[in-house]
Amino acid sequence: MKAKAAILVGLAAFSLSACDRGGDRPVAPPEAGAPTEAWVRKDVVLYLPDHVMKKRADEAILSPYLQAAGAAAETAVRAAPVQPGASGMVLVMVKPGRRSKAWVVTGEPAPSPETLAAAVAAVEAVPAPAVREGPVLVGIGFDAWGGGAAPAGAQPPIPRDWYAHFSKDGGRLDDAFMATVWPD
Repeated sequence: MKAKAAILVGLAAFSLSACDRGGDRPVAPPEAGAPTEAWVRKDVVLYLPDHVMKKRADEAILSPYLQAAGAAAETAVRAAPVQPGASGMVLVMVKPGRRSKAWVVTGEPAPSPETLAAAVAAVEAVPAPAVREGPVLVGIGFDAWGGGAAPAGAQPPIPRDWYAHFSKDGGRLDDAFMATVWPD
């Protein structure tokens, strides 16, 4: 519990943009028989402080990339069979050298592993923009098939396996941590 609190304190220090996560609002299931959207983009979250993001990436380049990455994930989800509603975040890390990696974090129940893998592959196929001096980490919030429970744990969410990289006293999402979860 102490580690979770330290992680949350560390995450709270980061600048968030257009952030209405809604994690503390109950999610009402769609009415029976009501059509649900396969994908609704909710928000974009910067996982690094604003001054770091501005130093590493030009907004005029990063913003269209994030639009394309979100559209790629949407296309993959819309191509999948309808599943129980899910809410989550597509995390995209971009490193110098125009390299990118994606993760999807959702609440339970999660979409099928095939759907998650297709969304990750689609996002990773989008040509990454140039960043400088270090990685950037951004999240794209979404509801799929009407939405569902928010991801458990830290808000904004991180993949569950990332917790293993924090010490028992917590940690920070900094360059060293990002190099641990995605080594060169």
